[in-house]
Amino acid sequence: MIATLIVSGLAAGSLYALIGIAIAIVLRVTDVPNFAQGEMAMVSTFVAYELLHSYDLPWWSAILLSMVFAVAQGLVVQAVIIRPLIGAPVLSAVIATLGINIVLHSVAGIIWGHETHIFDSPLGDAPPVFIGGVPIPLDSAANIAAAVLVIIAFTLFLNRTWAGMALRATSQNHTVAKLMGVSVSRSFAFAWGLGGLAGGLAGVLIAPAVFLDTNMMGALLIKGFAGGVLGGLSSLTGVFLGGLALGVAENLVGAYVSGSFSDALTFAVIIAVLVLRPEGVFGVVRARKV
Repeated sequence: MIATLIVSGLAAGSLYALIGIAIAIVLRVTDVPNFAQGEMAMVSTFVAYELLHSYDLPWWSAILLSMVFAVAQGLVVQAVIIRPLIGAPVLSAVIATLGINIVLHSVAGIIWGHETHIFDSPLGDAPPVFIGGVPIPLDSAANIAAAVLVIIAFTLFLNRTWAGMALRATSQNHTVAKLMGVSVSRSFAFAWGLGGLAGGLAGVLIAPAVFLDTNMMGALLIKGFAGGVLGGLSSLTGVFLGGLALGVAENLVGAYVSGSFSDALTFAVIIAVLVLRPEGVFGVVRARKV
C-alpha cells in the first residue's frame, strides 16, 4: 500500500512541481510572484477543451496549440501589464497579478460558465503498468514524465543557450545584465512565456483528474508555491524536488494520520520553511547590496 501511496504522491507532486517551476522562473528573473499563474493555466486548459470539442481537433494537436496559446498569453500579460510596471515598487506588480487573477477567472466564467466539464485524456482508460509489483496508472506516469522532461528542458535551456544565459544574468543583477548587453525587457518576456508554458502543461495534465472548471487551479497554485518554498524558489531543481516531496508527504499524512490534515500540511510546510530556512532546502541565498 505504501508503494502505491508514494507513486500517486509523486504523480500529484509532479503537478505541484510544474506550477512551482512556472512561478519560480518568473520570480527569479523579474522578482514578481505571479499570483495569476493558476488562472492563466486554467484559461489555457479551457482553450484546449474548446479546440477538442468545438473544432474536433485530435487530442495532441489541441494540446500543442493550447501550449502555444499559453506562451502567447504569458508574453501578452508581460508586455501589456507587467512591463509598464518595471521600475515601480514590486508591490504594484503583485497587485497587478492579483487583478489579472480575478479578471481571468471572471472572463473564463462568462465564456465557459462555472459548471464542471469533462476533459478526456487518451491515457485515462489505459491499463496500468506494473513496476516491481506496483500498479502505476499511465496518466500518473505521464504526469511524472512530463515534470521530469520540463525540468531537464528548462535546465538545458538556461545553461546551454544564449537566451537562457541572458535569463540567468538578468535574474542575478538587472543592472549588470544591461551593461553586458542583455535586454532585460526581453528576458522578462522570455520568463513569462516559459512560465505560461509550464503552467499550461500543468493545467491540461490535472484537468482529466479533477474535472475542468474555473476553480480547478486555486489549490494547485498554493501547493505549487508550497513545493517551491520547500525546495527553494531560487533553484528549479529544488522546486521540482520540493513539489514531489510535498505530494508524497500529503498522501502519506492523509492515509496514516488524517485526510483532513493533508491540506493543512501545505500551509504548515510554508510556515515551517519560512521560519527555519527561508531560502528552501535546496535554495541559494541571494546576496543583495543595500
